Amino acid sequence: MLRKRLMVGAAGLLAASAIWTAMPAAFASAADAPDIGSAWTSEDTSPETDASAGSSTASASDVERIIAEGMRYIGTPYEYGSDRSTDSTFDCSDFVKWIFSNADGIELPSDSRRQGVYVKNKGAVSRDWRELNRGDLMFFMSYRGASASAYGDSVKSNAEITHVALYLGNGKMLQTYSKDSGGVRIDMIDGTTWEKRFLFGGSAL
Repeated sequence: MLRKRLMVGAAGLLAASAIWTAMPAAFASAADAPDIGSAWTSEDTSPETDASAGSSTASASDVERIIAEGMRYIGTPYEYGSDRSTDSTFDCSDFVKWIFSNADGIELPSDSRRQGVYVKNKGAVSRDWRELNRGDLMFFMSYRGASASAYGDSVKSNAEITHVALYLGNGKMLQTYSKDSGGVRIDMIDGTTWEKRFLFGGSAL
C-alpha cells in the first residue's frame, strides 16, 4: 500500500480537488457475475437535499474528498484480483481500498468480506439502503436469479459478501464489477438486481 500512496506524489495532491464528471453507462444486467474481489446515469452526484434516515460521525469534507477521489477513476478498467500497487485496473474491493487510502489515509482490508466486518465493527449498519448516508459503503451477496424469493431474509442471513460499492446518495452508487460493464461507473439501485442483492451498509469513517 505504501507503494500506491507514493505513486500519488505531489502531482496527485495538486489534482486532489478536481471532480470529474461521471460517464453515462448501461444498467447492470441480471447476468453480471458477482465480484468477490475482489444504470445508466450522467446526473450530478451532489449530496442529497433531503435528510438521510441514517447517522454518521464522518465530516462532510472527509466524505466529499473520498467521493471526489473515486470519481477520478470513472472508466478505469475492471480486473478481478487487480494489482493493489497500481491504479491501472481495479476490482470492487481494491477500488474502495484505494480511494479511502489516497483521499483520507484510511487503510481498509483488501477484500470485500473483511471490509464488511470492518464497517460493522465501526458502529451501526443498516439493511435498508434508503437509510444510508452519502459516502457509506454498501455490501452485496451473489446474484441468484431474478426472483425476489431468492433474496429473502433467511437467504441473506447466511449469505456471504461478494461485492462492495460506495453510496453517492439519491439512489446512486459508485462501483466496479465486470469488464463488460466498462469498469468504474455509477449505477442506480432502486428496482435493480443490486437492490435485491443488498445486504447492509454503513460508514467506514
